[in-house]
Amino acid sequence: MAEEKFRHESLQDRESIGKYLNALSDGFQNGKLQFSWKDKRLVLEPQSLIKFDIETMKTDGEVKMTLRFRWEQASESSMFVDGPLVIDSQAKG
Repeated sequence: MAEEKFRHESLQDRESIGKYLNALSDGFQNGKLQFSWKDKRLVLEPQSLIKFDIETMKTDGEVKMTLRFRWEQASESSMFVDGPLVIDSQAKG
C-alpha cells in the first residue's frame, strides 16, 4: 500500500484544542478517526492494542508537548497466519 500522510499546523485556542482532543478520544473509542483539511482526507481505524507515547518539554518560556499513537494495521487474513486456535472440550475415548 502506498504511503498516506496527513499534516496540519495552526494556532488554536484552548477551547478548540479541547474539542480536538475530545474528537480523538471519541474516535479511539469508536474505532475510527477521520482527518480532513482542504482537499486532504485520511481515515484511520485504530486496533485494540495501541502504543502511546507522550513527551513534554519546557525551555525558556516555550512549552512543547508531543503525543504519539502507533498500531499495526492488521487485515483479517493476517490474523490467522499460523491458523486459528482450536480448543476441543470433548473427551477422547
